[in-house]
Amino acid sequence: MLAILAAGCATPPARPPLPVMIWPLPPEVPRISLDNVIAGPQDLGLEESAWQGLMRFLAGRTPTPLVNPNGLVADSQGRLYVLDAFSRQVHVFDTVAGRHRLWVGEGAGFVSPVGITLDEQRGRLYVSDSAQGHVQILSLQSGEPLGVIRSGGLERPTGVAVNPVTDELLVADTLNATIVRYALEDHAVKGLIGKEGTASGHFHAPTHLAVARTGEIVVTDALNFRVQVFSAQGQFLRSFGAPGDSPGYFSRPKGVAVDSDGNIYVVDALFDNVQIFSAQGELLMSFGSPGGEPGEFWLPSGIFIDTQDRVHIADSYNKRVQVFRYLKNAEVSP
Repeated sequence: MLAILAAGCATPPARPPLPVMIWPLPPEVPRISLDNVIAGPQDLGLEESAWQGLMRFLAGRTPTPLVNPNGLVADSQGRLYVLDAFSRQVHVFDTVAGRHRLWVGEGAGFVSPVGITLDEQRGRLYVSDSAQGHVQILSLQSGEPLGVIRSGGLERPTGVAVNPVTDELLVADTLNATIVRYALEDHAVKGLIGKEGTASGHFHAPTHLAVARTGEIVVTDALNFRVQVFSAQGQFLRSFGAPGDSPGYFSRPKGVAVDSDGNIYVVDALFDNVQIFSAQGELLMSFGSPGGEPGEFWLPSGIFIDTQDRVHIADSYNKRVQVFRYLKNAEVSP
């Protein structure tokens, strides 16, 4: 038994150092750099417990837990929460406590988890489940289920985001082509944004959400092949994008995020890259290409930018999360 425990808990071999990668290439001013590639807790220096190691060894699994990462979010302390659509769990990479945990939902657990966001002030984690037609609430401290949200006529909830400016939870209902606004205090429905259609402010399969520091709401309007921007109160402001296969256009837009300067990042799963636009929708640059090496993507999906301008991207079919950094002052870290 001691031998089995030793084998199960053996530290995996260290990976080679990551290459120094920046975008765009010289002589252009660098704006994005590669920060980390996370395929498992070892890539963040997190130890698995003896029990986790033994169970992994007996099951014949490798120490890489991510299979199909989808949505992701980070808190102000740097803890990373990643939805795995295959295992139907939330991976918690807790760099504060130095450990990796796995959380599941209540009852039948998650069936088709898509979006994830958090309300740090109230200690809540929200996970949308498109198959079950609801949003599950978990304790941000323990992962304990706290209930579900079904009100607002939800049918296929996907993207979720918290707007601290209005103290609201926003949920994209892809099937109903709308965004449902909930009060964070009691989850009462406050209203809807948009409806089915192609006109400004209307949606055709909205899927992902982000909130800028100003409170503006950014929505991936997937089957209209565009991104729409609304005020914090839900009034339409502007949109950009169209179907196409060249820079500035979209083929399969997925996750969306906003950095500290208001630039909008849009993941495109078929381009295998990320395009960056100004707050007004002007294309600034793109980074990434198809493949499995660092800085390359295979059907990426979710994206989240934390308060330190670290850009986390769910590189779904490469079974990993890649972390980049927005070089706000064009300075590359050593």
